[in-house]
Amino acid sequence: MITSFKGGVGKSTVAVNLCVGLAVKKNKTLIIDLDASSGSVDLFMGCEGDAIYNFFDVLEERVDIEKAVYTKKGSDSRIDILKSPGSYDLADLEGMEEKIARFTEEAEKIYDFIIFDCPSGKFEIFEHIAKSSDLIFVVTLHSAASVRSAEKLALYLAEQGIKSENVRLIINCFNAKGVTRGLHMGIIDIIERSKIKLIGLIESNGLMRDYQELGRTCYDAKDKKTKFYFEDIIGRVLDENIILKRKYKGIRRTDLYFKK
Repeated sequence: MITSFKGGVGKSTVAVNLCVGLAVKKNKTLIIDLDASSGSVDLFMGCEGDAIYNFFDVLEERVDIEKAVYTKKGSDSRIDILKSPGSYDLADLEGMEEKIARFTEEAEKIYDFIIFDCPSGKFEIFEHIAKSSDLIFVVTLHSAASVRSAEKLALYLAEQGIKSENVRLIINCFNAKGVTRGLHMGIIDIIERSKIKLIGLIESNGLMRDYQELGRTCYDAKDKKTKFYFEDIIGRVLDENIILKRKYKGIRRTDLYFKK
């Protein structure tokens, strides 16, 4: 589950690039867009208008998962995409906890990884998705408002009975120069204020935004630096001990490990 209580932090960007990175490593991967109002996974994946069915079509058992997905094939990856429902009608929400539990049980028989790309805030099926997820990635920028939002989300998840070891923080659009100049919080400050363990950070990168507009990811870029941030996160998900190698102001120790 990729989530945040605050909009504009890059949840879909993170979700799509993690999805591609997992697929490149030969994991069978499904990404599900849950943003009914402004879903953008199909745009970022370069397959706008190609998907016919949506997540609710599968939940309501109108179609099987494998028939509902649109498959995006790359030179070294293959990803299944399930687009968001058009809306969350109250009539559709009856028995939702059981429906999502049944969906995840069936999907886990097919896929190695299932990524839920969530809209901002607490949407209609937030709690059900959270309780069905093995890992919840909270995306934040290093602005005070964004970090406060991450802290509130962590507290809310705890109230829902989600264990803290299942929640991890991703710092997006990190600007080391801004930290050095005292304009932004350092990494340690962000971890301490949000009260969420860090699994990775992604530097601010204009190239990734430009590629995104073309329906491409950092794995398509000639500059391979950006993809290393996602590969670090993926490595930690896959239980590899990967230190935060790059030294930024805000890290007071160099032996920080981020293993589940």
